[in-house]
Amino acid sequence: MSKIVRFGIIGCGVISRWHADAIESIPNAELIGATDLNKDALKAFTDDYGIKPFYTLEDMLSSGEIDAVSICTPSGLHASQAVQAANAGVHVIVEKPMAITSEQVDAVLEACETNHVKLAVISQLRFSESIKKVKAAIAEDKLGKIVLGDLYMKYHRSPEYYARGGWRGTWEMDGGGALMNQGIHGVDLLQYIMGPVKSVFGQVRTLSRDIEVEDTACAILEFENGALGIIEGTTSVYPGYARRIEIHGDKGSIKLEEDSIVGWDMADEDDGAHTVSDKAEFSSSSDPTAISKQGHIDQIADFVDAIIDDGKPVVDQYEGVKPVEIILAIYESSRTNKKIILN
Repeated sequence: MSKIVRFGIIGCGVISRWHADAIESIPNAELIGATDLNKDALKAFTDDYGIKPFYTLEDMLSSGEIDAVSICTPSGLHASQAVQAANAGVHVIVEKPMAITSEQVDAVLEACETNHVKLAVISQLRFSESIKKVKAAIAEDKLGKIVLGDLYMKYHRSPEYYARGGWRGTWEMDGGGALMNQGIHGVDLLQYIMGPVKSVFGQVRTLSRDIEVEDTACAILEFENGALGIIEGTTSVYPGYARRIEIHGDKGSIKLEEDSIVGWDMADEDDGAHTVSDKAEFSSSSDPTAISKQGHIDQIADFVDAIIDDGKPVVDQYEGVKPVEIILAIYESSRTNKKIILN
């Protein structure tokens, strides 16, 4: 295909500007236009970027001007819009989660396969240098036998945060709370670092916020490599703390705060073998917009290359479904009070 991938953005909310700025910074990508049901938001966004407003998604997809779309709408719309784009032969990059039910997941996978389109799910933290170093350390057996992989996401979202959008905190449009909405990036990183999850036993509760979905969750995990782990997620603790991931083996341990390595202890390395950071540069613990744009730039550039070279995005639909499956299993475990085995 052409060496330029032409983008349209679906949804002109806060995160759309991360996509727009990323696309505009990539030499072989071009931002053509955007669409949003809120005409005021659409006008403000398209005026700011000097791009074309499409007044319906159907107009955008049938225009012949768009090769790929960025889906930046509420989670409950991701799957249906991805299917609609795929059926139009348009490639898709979608904010997390790619879908919020098993049925939606199946529909997205089928549409992409049938129409031979590329799909990528935003998991931008996988592209950070710290995560690459952790993955390399495990691959090189620096930690020895991995025995524990733990994830702590103790965030704060105020009642006003949920009140500002009528869809927030609902099963229909969020698909879940502390795990599916705020926590899915952490869940993705944990399983990406540790490997596939074999089983989960979880409990989720709504303890503080006036919302449908959970504001507090805990789960015990067993990984296919035999290691155990825990996930703690909440959106209702003050003041909110940076996400922590701890990976422990019988020869070493690594601790991450957001995507910064803050602990690196290896039995077979000198103390100075790795320099750790004192603090994460960005933390969305109490402000969901406090994230770097570099991850989006790196991931969208990877997506563009996959389209031009007919390759595979690093985080394609098959990778994107993994954290969704884990979270849905935790919800099912809490409903049934049983351990859930993942396929």
